[in-house]
Amino acid sequence: MTPRHKVRWVSEAFSIAWVRRVRFGALAAVPLPAGHDPVSPEVLSRLEPEERALALTEGGRRQIEVVGGRLAARAAAAHVGAHWPALLSGAEREPLAPSSWSVSISHKNDLALALVGPAHDGTLGIDLEGDERERIAIAERICRPEEFDEVQALPANAQWKSVLVRFAVKEAVYKAVYPHVRHFFGFQAAHVDVVNAAKVTLFLPPEDPRVELETELEWLSPQRLLAMVRAKR
Repeated sequence: MTPRHKVRWVSEAFSIAWVRRVRFGALAAVPLPAGHDPVSPEVLSRLEPEERALALTEGGRRQIEVVGGRLAARAAAAHVGAHWPALLSGAEREPLAPSSWSVSISHKNDLALALVGPAHDGTLGIDLEGDERERIAIAERICRPEEFDEVQALPANAQWKSVLVRFAVKEAVYKAVYPHVRHFFGFQAAHVDVVNAAKVTLFLPPEDPRVELETELEWLSPQRLLAMVRAKR
């Protein structure tokens, strides 16, 4: 797991908190405001016209997330020399990047993150998980039976962290792999080896294309984990 980076934070809502290079490309963070108020016209004006139209079809938190994610994606793209007229959404609300680039977005209530990298290196997936709560009750839903047994064998104070790693990695795996298979698959379709650098084994239908996965974990705080995954045929 990559240690937490020391970065200079900018905390103003919809500003660029930071942008930096990571293993799979560039990663950018945008703080999000609390509440459900509509995004201001001044912030919306920073989007491309089609992105602004997309944001205006959403309301409440979803509008805030769409705007924050697009601003983060544009900042990350600039960091690696990527350009596009607008970043719209597909059927699964996945960002539709130009064919030469891969983009993945994740957000919590206070933060949106975007990862951008060259598509020829593989398709990207990120997921941000964790807060002050330990929701161990979701373990059986997140874990395959053998993973759940591993979790239960751990000391009580280590169980949630093990579940959190699997949760974040599996969400990121779905985002990275979906462009190759174009169908939904759930948590049970992936096994995450939390001891061996979060190595992932997929259990997908035999007709699906085979993909190789690379994973990278980063703890942004003791409770908050960012998982990054790259998938390549």
